[in-house]
Amino acid sequence: MKEGIKDTLVFDMKDLRHEDFKAYEVLVPPASLGLNYEEVEFNNALSCAVRLLRQGDDNVYVTAAIETKILVECGRCIIPFEVDISTTLELLFSVSRKSPEESEADERYFDGETLDISEDVRQLLVLEIPAWPLCSETCEGLCPECGAELNISACSCEPTDEAPASPSNPFSVLSKMLEKS
Repeated sequence: MKEGIKDTLVFDMKDLRHEDFKAYEVLVPPASLGLNYEEVEFNNALSCAVRLLRQGDDNVYVTAAIETKILVECGRCIIPFEVDISTTLELLFSVSRKSPEESEADERYFDGETLDISEDVRQLLVLEIPAWPLCSETCEGLCPECGAELNISACSCEPTDEAPASPSNPFSVLSKMLEKS
């Protein structure tokens, strides 16, 4: 049974009976999940296809396919570009019969009436953010001397194998230290 489009990852479990199945289309604003980061812009809503399956009276099996786009800066040329993010979630939630101190870290519980997968989806998306995004594998980046974007044109700087010895580069002394040792 397919429900209408929702804008939240919180689901009412009162209508989901034993061995019942429901599918939802969810468009979630990224701000509602706390996806606010300096290096990454979540500009598009998250598109989620969520399926809930009641297993007995106490368990709900959840699957979700999550897709969105993020805006990141290239690690070489610092030009912003979009990255498609796609991930899946598969979790079994049980009605909580334990105190929070007795619960295991990898166990998921809900109160029997409301199921919230917002935090699980947020954590999955954070893991999908590329650590060193590149606009392309062949990106030439910026010249370390003059800052010219080498994807557009070559600069007039002389290529060297040594790190620049300019005072603006604090790491230039490292190559000298390695030579001494």
